[in-house]
Amino acid sequence: MNGKMLFTDKEHDRTAKEVFPSLHVPKAARLWIAEEAQSGCLGFGVAITPSSCYILSRMEADARRALIEDVFTAKGLNLSVARLCIGSCDYSPEIYSYDDVEEDTSLAHFSVKRDEKYIIPMIREILAVRPDLYLFASPWSPPYWMKTGGSMCGGHMREKYLDCYADYIIRFIESYASYGIHISAITPQNETETHQNGSMPACLWHPETEAKFITILKTKLYNKGINVKIWMLDHSFIYTDRVLWSLKNCEGLSEAADGVAFHYYAGAIEQTRKIKKEYPSLALHFTEGGPRLTDHYDRDFCKWGLMTVKALALGYKSFTGWNLCLDELGGPNVGPFLGICGGLITCDSRDGALSYSGQYKAFSHIAPYITPASRLRKISVTESFAQDMSVYPKRNAPIEGLLIENGEERIAVLVNPNENGLQTEIEIAGRLYYIEMHAESIATVIFGD
Repeated sequence: MNGKMLFTDKEHDRTAKEVFPSLHVPKAARLWIAEEAQSGCLGFGVAITPSSCYILSRMEADARRALIEDVFTAKGLNLSVARLCIGSCDYSPEIYSYDDVEEDTSLAHFSVKRDEKYIIPMIREILAVRPDLYLFASPWSPPYWMKTGGSMCGGHMREKYLDCYADYIIRFIESYASYGIHISAITPQNETETHQNGSMPACLWHPETEAKFITILKTKLYNKGINVKIWMLDHSFIYTDRVLWSLKNCEGLSEAADGVAFHYYAGAIEQTRKIKKEYPSLALHFTEGGPRLTDHYDRDFCKWGLMTVKALALGYKSFTGWNLCLDELGGPNVGPFLGICGGLITCDSRDGALSYSGQYKAFSHIAPYITPASRLRKISVTESFAQDMSVYPKRNAPIEGLLIENGEERIAVLVNPNENGLQTEIEIAGRLYYIEMHAESIATVIFGD
């Protein structure tokens, strides 16, 4: 039984090689497969931001359809999750909420009509191609009048409006449902610990305020018979202790919250292991992180390969990137990061040409093979990988990977972030296989007849 290997490195894009059973190679790093298996992963996703919708809406219909099929079907990445924005975010062409009439606590002026221009139509086109897409939604800011400072950009959430804001979120869910867009989960606030210096839609939430809101929203959803999950925090790994403090000290929160959402901008994902240990029923979700135009945009596949295998090995239930598509300048954008963030795919506004990020390339090595039924096991190197001290101070980083078990099929996703190639070997179904991992590469090895 040979294996088929697809690898991407700096010089080759998804090059195919055959992998053979082999006798032991003494200098090869032995790859170890963990006994513990994770399952129930929703899969991989991307954010269908207002800017992404604007870019899509300006494409020719055939080109747009081809892009959507490439991202959301088995023809390409087969992404099964998507993040929507509740109102404006920084990656929007314009700033607004769904009720910009001050002190309208009855929400008499609530309307998502502005989303009808290009947001709702593009989401519906994607759902026509992928009707089972799992959608979760996040607000970057409540209406300005619910906050200190009276602006969509910055400020703190005021507790006197929590009940009204819960009604606002439910109105959004119900309004989108009327367009055939079903929301399965909500995060109460994108990045609870940042105001972005007033430069973009953002809002600070005290942990106790967030906890109160989640319990209020959960009760209202239950009373209306609306089955939508609530994922708390939606911010960086460094706020793990904030999450644990809230769960331990805020009455009703551990029962009301269904999960915790994380971004990768600060801290290490391993920090979040504490949450899973203490609250195993809470699902962990990676909800934001994308390529940068200014930082190896199309070459950072090892970075995203490592991030994804780490997350899934730790039991994360979904992995969602940032913007689906942006233009060659990283826009449209109403925030401070213009020209920095890139889309999963770049759509050149001048000639319509598409270019693909390293994150896209990393996703292509793993996302198509993940289903909720997949059993996922961490792959790591054994102690035999220890390096000769004679090469100090240069150090090799260990290869990291994930074994995906789909019935009898075995798929190993391996990432070698080092500047040099490495010899490895792995035992699958009682057979030892020799695999040469190219320098700075990500590889998918499919073991079959």
